[in-house]
Amino acid sequence: MATYQEQIAQWRQQRRQEEAQSRLNELRQEHAQQIRDRDTAIANNDMELAADADNQAQYLENEYRQLVGPQQPQIHPAWQVWMQRNASFIEREGERGVRAVTDALGYMQRPRNPNSTDPRYSGMGMRPDQIFTPQGLEKLEDLLEIHGSQFYGVRFDKNEQPLTLRDAAKASNLDQKTYNSYAQAYANAKAQGRVG
Repeated sequence: MATYQEQIAQWRQQRRQEEAQSRLNELRQEHAQQIRDRDTAIANNDMELAADADNQAQYLENEYRQLVGPQQPQIHPAWQVWMQRNASFIEREGERGVRAVTDALGYMQRPRNPNSTDPRYSGMGMRPDQIFTPQGLEKLEDLLEIHGSQFYGVRFDKNEQPLTLRDAAKASNLDQKTYNSYAQAYANAKAQGRVG
């Protein structure tokens, strides 16, 4: 059984959490109102009122960040899978490999510029939601494979990627379900020490 002091400490902590949650809700509402006020003022060409509302919105954003603390950036699931499948490239090439991937992604997102043939000033005009599709990630791999050695001195080879379960099943001339059952049986036998 908790002591009286422990019960009071728990009660205080619960109260602080409830107060913080209440303030977060208020901040969201106040921020939304300031954004509406700012946008209305801009539409009415009242830049002084717009600046005041924007300053207030920024103040509320700062208070919100202080209450919730630093947030971990969310990584797109397709990007996580791509990074896992290409870990050997990143490990082998190191900083140059990371820079090649980063610059290729920048090129893919940079707007098209028909007046420039320089890839630093032109791009493919893709949105992130287009890049993180199988077709978009394949374009990234194509860029790295074709231009990686020329611009960064790195070698990207799609054949270095480990097989996916789907690829392995296809290579084995088995359907996915049958291949998965064989793979599970092998994993069980290996865990029991029956295979090396």
